[in-house]
Amino acid sequence: MSAPILVTGATGRLGQLVTARLLEHDQRVRVFTRRPETARALFGNRVEIAAGDFADRDSLHAALAGTRKLFLLSPISERLAEEQIAAAGAAVIEGASRIVKISGSDWTIDPSGVSISGDAHAAVEWHLRGLNVEHACLRPNAWMQVSLLNSIRQAANGQPLEARYGAAQVSYIDARDIADVAVQQLLAREVAEKPIILTGSESLSIRHVAGLLARVLHRPVGVAEPSGRLAPLLGGSFEHRAVAQFATLIASGRAAAVTRAVPTLLGRAPRSVASFITEYFAADAALAG
Repeated sequence: MSAPILVTGATGRLGQLVTARLLEHDQRVRVFTRRPETARALFGNRVEIAAGDFADRDSLHAALAGTRKLFLLSPISERLAEEQIAAAGAAVIEGASRIVKISGSDWTIDPSGVSISGDAHAAVEWHLRGLNVEHACLRPNAWMQVSLLNSIRQAANGQPLEARYGAAQVSYIDARDIADVAVQQLLAREVAEKPIILTGSESLSIRHVAGLLARVLHRPVGVAEPSGRLAPLLGGSFEHRAVAQFATLIASGRAAAVTRAVPTLLGRAPRSVASFITEYFAADAALAG
């Protein structure tokens, strides 16, 4: 039997998708998690479970022992760079041949100094380039599952959409497409030589999103103008400050670029915002029925 692929972040939204897709490809999967009970409830006996934490080097090495590849994903935190660098180093020591990392959005990383989260991811990417291991870094744009759900729920409740980013356009990407590219890079003969910038196939403003929602709901959907200028939080947690910086950068138009990474790697178009909205209401109607 082949050596397992270690998946970190497997109990989160994206990690679950990656794990499920690897299992569909008949891959042997081991998940590294602080919540083994949750992992067992999600995946049953289809995966190996390695309980531990990035900060616990012994558990990290134990999880990586005998693996061949590492899917590297962890939540936004002030320890992100330290923990991911430790994981990458442990992977090399334990003999892993490939690392696929979920990085920050391209506009948080380049240029440097505009995002505390982007700078942390950039530090990990830089470290990976110095290691003797094949690696790919995925830089996904704003996720539909994170950035659009609140707008969809507002429309469903008859409320106007909050124009959090003003009139700025965003090329939203579906988390399922991110997972598909991650698995493609884990299983491909070779990985991409440069960071992969993942976006949807179109760039939409909040008014475009309102129009798509109006077609599905068969009624007008309004947009509430922002009440003031967005500014990063100076206090609060690392995550809150990072998210505030994301909003400021998106509002300045930094998330509008469209790439062809998904069709190039997967041979199909990215999932669209229109289809994401349709699926949401179809699932909602199925539950109600």
